Amino acid sequence: MNWLSLLFAYLPVVLQAVTAVEATIKDAPGASKKQVVMDVITDVAAAGEKIPEAHVQQISGLVDAVVGTLNKSGVFTSSTAAPAKA
Repeated sequence: MNWLSLLFAYLPVVLQAVTAVEATIKDAPGASKKQVVMDVITDVAAAGEKIPEAHVQQISGLVDAVVGTLNKSGVFTSSTAAPAKA
């Protein structure tokens, strides 16, 4: 599966998983939240068919890209960010 096919196949799932995890465990570290997202995606896939390890690695990169985009756009805000100085 090439990157574009993978993007179209998994982007909706990744977006839903990332936003659900962020809403549920907002104060957890990012690495923990990413692990939950990856566990959800692989568990759901296991119910259907096994995702090849190469795809899992690409999906992991897709999760990083989605989270980075949502962070930069302001959709996600970090509760651990230092307050702005007056």
